Amino acid sequence: MKYIEIAQGSPHRRGTLIPLDSLGKYIDVEGTPLYRSLYIYGDEAADYVGRTGSLRNYYGERSIDKVLIDIDKQNNSDEYTLDKARSVVYDLEELDVPNSAFQAYFSGTGYHVLLHNDLFNFTPGIDLPYFVKSTIKSLFPVADLSVLNRTAIYRVAHTKNLKTGLYKIPLTHKELMHSSVAEIKELAITPRLSSGYVGTLTADSELEEYVNKNKQSLDKTVSLTKVREPNKVIPCIQDMLTKGPQEGSRNNVAMRIASSFKRAGIPSQYAKVALLHWNNNQVEPNRIIELTERVYNNPYQYSCNDELMAKHCKTRCIHFKNKDYTIDITSVEDLQSKLLARMTTDFSGKCIDVCAMLGLKGVDSVIYPGELVTVIGRTGSNKSTFVQNLALGVDFANNSIRPDWQIPTLFLSLELADWYMHRRGLQIVSGLGKEDVNEDLEGLFLKHKDDLGHIQFQTTSPTVPQIQAKIKEFNPALVIVDYIDLIDAGTAGRSEHEKIKYISHTLSNMAVTNDLIIIQVAQVGREHSKASDDLSLYSAKGSGAIENASRKVISVDGNADNPVKTIRMLKNTDGDSNWEAKVEWHESFRLRRVYE
Repeated sequence: MKYIEIAQGSPHRRGTLIPLDSLGKYIDVEGTPLYRSLYIYGDEAADYVGRTGSLRNYYGERSIDKVLIDIDKQNNSDEYTLDKARSVVYDLEELDVPNSAFQAYFSGTGYHVLLHNDLFNFTPGIDLPYFVKSTIKSLFPVADLSVLNRTAIYRVAHTKNLKTGLYKIPLTHKELMHSSVAEIKELAITPRLSSGYVGTLTADSELEEYVNKNKQSLDKTVSLTKVREPNKVIPCIQDMLTKGPQEGSRNNVAMRIASSFKRAGIPSQYAKVALLHWNNNQVEPNRIIELTERVYNNPYQYSCNDELMAKHCKTRCIHFKNKDYTIDITSVEDLQSKLLARMTTDFSGKCIDVCAMLGLKGVDSVIYPGELVTVIGRTGSNKSTFVQNLALGVDFANNSIRPDWQIPTLFLSLELADWYMHRRGLQIVSGLGKEDVNEDLEGLFLKHKDDLGHIQFQTTSPTVPQIQAKIKEFNPALVIVDYIDLIDAGTAGRSEHEKIKYISHTLSNMAVTNDLIIIQVAQVGREHSKASDDLSLYSAKGSGAIENASRKVISVDGNADNPVKTIRMLKNTDGDSNWEAKVEWHESFRLRRVYE
């Protein structure tokens, strides 16, 4: 039997296998989104899902019926995205691929081009995703390769994109190549079910010669001369490499080796080659590749106190002191170059679009790297919950989790215990209350582990230099300090005002110097703690220091007796300010946008 995985309503609701030929029964043209897996599974996978409830760690055989070329809009203009889709068709025509071998779709934001597998004749196997991805990468550089991953799913035709309200519809060759964006969007207002728009795809091995059929060999290297090895630099990692994979710790050791490569600035491609060589085909190779990518995409870093690192520790190891940044004088030409670089930088995965998360359209309040943001609120206003929702990529307007909004985060939770913050994170990503989470801690963790893995917590109160050291060690894109009154300011904290001034200005400098986002949570002054008036820019403790140091100041206003809270932008140095949105607290600690 051939199966595909589907997800109804949201990509997160996956884990259901259905027979391939029954997909049409699940299409809801009234509006419920539907996603299907790119790859096709057999009975072995069905048995695996029956035991585990997920395909996440399934490394068995897969097959494929149609290869997807995804042209994702991302931050591009509609016109540029359409041009990229047309370029794929031009490439296909250059390769003498007939129109009968592929079908183009408008996805609701971007474009999909489905190619029949008979063009390539990919054969089923464990390594099929590797061959598909490497082949498409070489043939179509503009394609988004993430949809070719081992567990990839994509939107099914004739279902609605809830973000835009438009349907995924098939397009004729003429419509794709000659229609305007506005005309295509007009067509996508309703589903396009007529069979006249989609014919039976046929192909005859036109692209088979381009298929990558050889997995990279990793023969052991030989030494031509005696080599003086750098055995005083992280000898613990060298020991792990020399001993090779040991049963019972192979995955954990692989992650520590990958982390050391990342910290040394070695590109992930070469880290994968080295780890596959170390692995010597003991662990499934795709598992090694996946572990390496997980380390490179998340803030996994291991100190000397780590259990495995300590186990392999050597007395000959040396430690280099941190070197501070030097202060340079910048010329106007250099400033112009930096400005141009900044304006052309793709900040995907590095910024926080607060207004997009709150569903505020046409409002510019993006938090960029280099900014210190202060969140203020009275006791019981859920300001800590708000920043944790931000870190977890909560879509307040649509009550969902957006993994593409999650960025590597160092969360200094100085008031609440780490286990409590972890459970609250589980509640937020699962949408469940405390009791439901307590009853299924292991199952929910396995299901939502990827939604939590980008955050690392510290609950002991650090000094400001210790925060800087943690930033250098873990290289996060976002640092959250909850809250600044609990930071040890040392001798700089002779008075409350001096302490807040020192901490805020130093954190602001850290944000700029390290090109990351820092969000600090602050209490309001006593005179505002019980006032009924709205919070203002001057309500926080040490408001003058906070106002001067912060690029943005956000208030979370409300009281513990009312689940509805008001989010306001009080200061925004570069963007729109004076906006507000109401959110409602639920027992899952996930905040949801409410409309008056």
